[in-house]
Amino acid sequence: MRDLVLKNIPEKRYTIYYHVVAWVVFICYEVTLSAAIRGSYNHYSDYLFHYPLYIILFYVHCFIILADLSVKTVIDFVKLSLFLGLELAVYYGLNVLINNYLAASGWEVNVIDPSSRLFHLGTFYRFLYIAGLSTGFRIALNLLASQRRNIEYLTETLTHQKEKESLKAELLNSELSFLRSQINPHFLFNSLNSVYNRIRKNDPNSAEYVMALADLMQYALKPQAATEEVPVEDELDHISNYFKLQQMRYSAHIDLKIFNEDRELKIIPLLLISLVENVFQHGDLNRADIPPIIEISVLDGQLNLQTSNYTRTDPRRGNGVGLTNTRKRLELHYPGRYSLEYGADKNIFKLKLHLNLK
Repeated sequence: MRDLVLKNIPEKRYTIYYHVVAWVVFICYEVTLSAAIRGSYNHYSDYLFHYPLYIILFYVHCFIILADLSVKTVIDFVKLSLFLGLELAVYYGLNVLINNYLAASGWEVNVIDPSSRLFHLGTFYRFLYIAGLSTGFRIALNLLASQRRNIEYLTETLTHQKEKESLKAELLNSELSFLRSQINPHFLFNSLNSVYNRIRKNDPNSAEYVMALADLMQYALKPQAATEEVPVEDELDHISNYFKLQQMRYSAHIDLKIFNEDRELKIIPLLLISLVENVFQHGDLNRADIPPIIEISVLDGQLNLQTSNYTRTDPRRGNGVGLTNTRKRLELHYPGRYSLEYGADKNIFKLKLHLNLK
């Protein structure tokens, strides 16, 4: 029982101050109202003995009798009834002792005979009044505690969600950094520059491809956070450079169409290239009757990308970016603003991406 009391009494010390103030206001109100009705104040001893009893009744009823307001079974109801009966009996007995003591003290105190009907009714009314206030206070405490738990749960849920999203962003950023760190940028650019200077006079076409490769790698290896956006035009130029290099490798016709009307829009880096790269990695590019098709358009803040290619029977593995990671990045950066659909039908793989960049 002692542990139960300690558990329910508020721990914050400043609440004691509010309780003291509340009781002072309550006592002053009752004493003043009683004096106004009766025409005079009673002896101070009447207040000095009775109000501590009321205060004890208030807190015993609130923190012990009503420690658990849930009455779910008949046994719980019986227990609560027995406690209330015991509480009333103890209160009645103490009130009788106080009245008898005041009557025998010789002080000029207006006391009621404990054997009179008026005393019984007054005592019972006073018990119901104080216990009623205590019950209301207990209900208010439970409501506040419930609200506090709900707020804490909501705060904890939001915190966990924020941490989860932050971990996702860090993971994607790490994956992107890992891809960019596979080649030493300085070594790569110096080597490509040397090759370009050697062949630009004798073989301008090959020099152009080398320059396209340099631009491609410079964009891909540029230090940049995965969440930082780049101009859409830069992303499309990156795809064009990639396409030039692939055209040199494959003799088959590959249809690439790019239309960009909104040059001020931005997009997260290296998002579209993985979708285009998928065509060359997993498509059969030697079917002259079914050439690969890549179409990208940016109009009124809406980006649409469509690819179509004949699938290989022995598709090569990708570089780890893939469609799964692309969908993760879309969901993280553009939730509710994109649609990504893809699938194969009779060996024809089709992909459609719609992205709202506004």
